[in-house]
Amino acid sequence: MYILLIGGALITGALAAIVFMGVYRKYKRVGSLVGIMLLLWIVYQMVTLSNISGPLTAIVFVIYLFFGIAAYWKLRSEGVISKK
Repeated sequence: MYILLIGGALITGALAAIVFMGVYRKYKRVGSLVGIMLLLWIVYQMVTLSNISGPLTAIVFVIYLFFGIAAYWKLRSEGVISKK
C-alpha cells in the first residue's frame, strides 16, 4: 500500500509542478494563487499521511520538495522569476 501512496505522490507532484509552471508563466497572480492552493493541499496530505506513517510522510515531503525546487529552477532559468 505504501508504494501506491509514493507513486501517487510522484504523479501528483509532477502534475502540480507542470500546472503551476504553465499558469505562472502566463498569469503571475493566478499562478501565485495556484501555488498557495497547492501548498495547502500538500500540508493537508502531510497531516493525513502522518497519521499513517512518519517515514512515509517524510518520503512524500521529499518528493514534493524535489518537484518544487525543480519548478523554481525551471522558471528562474527561463527568466520568468527574476534573478536578484
